[in-house]
Amino acid sequence: MSEFLKSDKIRTNIRVGKKQKAYSVLFSAIFGFTLGVVAKMLDSPLIPHEFSILGFIGSNWGIWIFISTLIAVYSYTPKLAATRVFIFLISLLFSYYTYTILLLELFPLKYIIFWCIVALLSTIPAYIMWYSHADHLISSIITALPISVIAFEGYKIYLSTVNFYEKYMQYEKVLISDGEYFYMLGTEILYALMIIIILLLVPKRKKQCLYIIPFSVVVFSALVAIIL
Repeated sequence: MSEFLKSDKIRTNIRVGKKQKAYSVLFSAIFGFTLGVVAKMLDSPLIPHEFSILGFIGSNWGIWIFISTLIAVYSYTPKLAATRVFIFLISLLFSYYTYTILLLELFPLKYIIFWCIVALLSTIPAYIMWYSHADHLISSIITALPISVIAFEGYKIYLSTVNFYEKYMQYEKVLISDGEYFYMLGTEILYALMIIIILLLVPKRKKQCLYIIPFSVVVFSALVAIIL
């Protein structure tokens, strides 16, 4: 598989100068640093309830898989895709935990180590995701992977909300007044939008969606069967 990817049979590298590559890496660093600060601010209990949904989404995997997918796909080479995604995530973690340490006076070392390892490992799927932006069957299979994971996480959020709602059904008025149902609905809409954007921006040709969607359904079903 790795030899096949290296053979340029799926997608060829985009030839650009070192300056353009450096700018793209710098953009990833600035973008990640900015989102890290924003994510931590939205994670604060002081944020109004109307905006707390953004903090909730930022605390899950889906949004970061979505952004990392687009960063990888729109890189010049697979190696640069891996580098940019790693720099993006490390910059995000740096600003997020710098905020946590300096302003909140907390030092969650285990979480920092864990997420740094995740950022390092993300270089592998980022390298592979670069090949999704091509007119090839393997590209369609690769594109289906982040879609399936995002859909699965959205489904888990839906199930947890529904289970909570059914468990406390006798307090329906309280739940509605607290906006729990609409909170879940807004989350599902945002997850659906992420999937739609991937389908619009990642495939080289729109006809590939005819393959991507069935592949996504298969992987999604497998995740549901194995994990839930």
